[in-house]
Amino acid sequence: MPDDIDNPQPLPENPATVADLLPHLPLPYDYAKQYACVFSQELADRLIAIQEEQPQQFRVTPLAMTDGRFLIRGALLSEVPNGLYGHNFQRLDASRFDEIALVPWAEAVALLPQPDPVDP
Repeated sequence: MPDDIDNPQPLPENPATVADLLPHLPLPYDYAKQYACVFSQELADRLIAIQEEQPQQFRVTPLAMTDGRFLIRGALLSEVPNGLYGHNFQRLDASRFDEIALVPWAEAVALLPQPDPVDP
């Protein structure tokens, strides 16, 4: 795995949650894009509420998964705590970052609802 230039600690090969990556933020984009951040309806609602308080800030839209959880692209972890999404990220409750699972992108996307096939 690539190392973060600003942080000499090696990046975890199999991080389980966002909490595991806090010492490494911001993450290199090529590392972060491998993952989806997956979390509960409660955390999705909180994220939306925070973004509504500051509508001029960059926003993300949690996508509903078929198992009732939500996802956002892990790539945004390359833009926190000080980048495009930094302001809203800093307003999240860091004590709950261990509730945000890091799931390989392909596995998470497989749990997104699929459109009904269109009959020809």
